[in-house]
Amino acid sequence: MKRIIVSTDFHNKVFFVNYSGRKVGFYLSNRLSKTFFSYLKKGVLVDFEIAPKLKKINNISYYQVAFFNQIVSLQPYRIHYDLFKLRKDMQEVLEANLHYLFIDFEMTMPGYHDQAFHPEIIQVGYVLAEAKQEPIHSDGYYVLPKEKRTLSKRTKRFLNLEEDDFFNQAIPFDEFYEKLKLIIEEYHPKLVVWGKNDLTALNDAYQIHSKKALTSDMDFIDLLKLHKDYYNLKDDLGLFKAYKTYYAIEFDQTHDAKDDAVVTKLVFDAFLNYM
Repeated sequence: MKRIIVSTDFHNKVFFVNYSGRKVGFYLSNRLSKTFFSYLKKGVLVDFEIAPKLKKINNISYYQVAFFNQIVSLQPYRIHYDLFKLRKDMQEVLEANLHYLFIDFEMTMPGYHDQAFHPEIIQVGYVLAEAKQEPIHSDGYYVLPKEKRTLSKRTKRFLNLEEDDFFNQAIPFDEFYEKLKLIIEEYHPKLVVWGKNDLTALNDAYQIHSKKALTSDMDFIDLLKLHKDYYNLKDDLGLFKAYKTYYAIEFDQTHDAKDDAVVTKLVFDAFLNYM
């Protein structure tokens, strides 16, 4: 729906437009209100989609805005928000890089009675590739935590780990650090993750192990956030739910970092194809 705003009610997060000869109000969720309500003034052109539900405020029912396509001030002319341009810019950013490192971490989890706890990376999985191309390199392995020589029951249960196997197979963090450093120096990839947890885990790991950071936040692409912005999703989308949506088949989730990295690449490729 594309209409010009005739008035607003900031307190109730409602704006009004003329529709079929009468004044009709539309309600914004808290999420949309925080982002957009400051732009919604009398005379502003809004292009928006309507959610299939009503909200009653002071005994008056309002349709809820699902998302905005455009918000434009007409005098003077100024585009405050343009979803179509945002999507185009997003596609150009994703296609601007030659190499991508799809990376995932599994971390330690606190014991059932732990008070002070800081998660550490204990499994790494990654796939290096160009967009929509076959992998150049992939790997996955366990990484030794700095302090603890035991894993919590919660960690072992979640990751389906045998503790003896883990400590026999895990490599020192320094070795993982050097492997990552070689990839970054040779390929200069963007690191693609699903959600912020992996970025945070790596930043924390640099500090825990007293290492110089190999990456900055600008080196990462949060594929989950891109999906939320592109599709106007209210809630977080699970990685394996996204995979099933694109490929119409289930992927057997095993809480394995390398599997998650592989699926992240497949979802990334499908996202580009959809664009």
